[in-house]
Amino acid sequence: MWQPDRVLEFCKNNDLQLIVRAHECVMDGFERFAQGHLITLFSATNYCGTANNAGAILVLGRDLVVVPKLIHPIPPAITSPESSPERHVDDTWMQELNVQRPPTPTRGRPQGGNDRGSLAWI
Repeated sequence: MWQPDRVLEFCKNNDLQLIVRAHECVMDGFERFAQGHLITLFSATNYCGTANNAGAILVLGRDLVVVPKLIHPIPPAITSPESSPERHVDDTWMQELNVQRPPTPTRGRPQGGNDRGSLAWI
């Protein structure tokens, strides 16, 4: 089990700023812990078809700024009684989501020195 004091001690002893771990379902796709020194990341949306959780990816920006990008689960399909048995999905939710979504940072290498900082991926 993770404990905040152990995470902080591990980071200090190993000269790390951040630990990113995965493979644990968290409802918002990512979760910060230990004063932000540990992030749990989970990219699968609606895990096992029952969790209705969001997923997330992390974008590392310049100077190792970590920006989480949420992946929202697709809403359940809506069946129209007047149509054929095919299922239809109302896509207005996606349009609204895209309006609210912050822009993705530009891609490419950060300008400056070769110091990439210290991150641990486990």
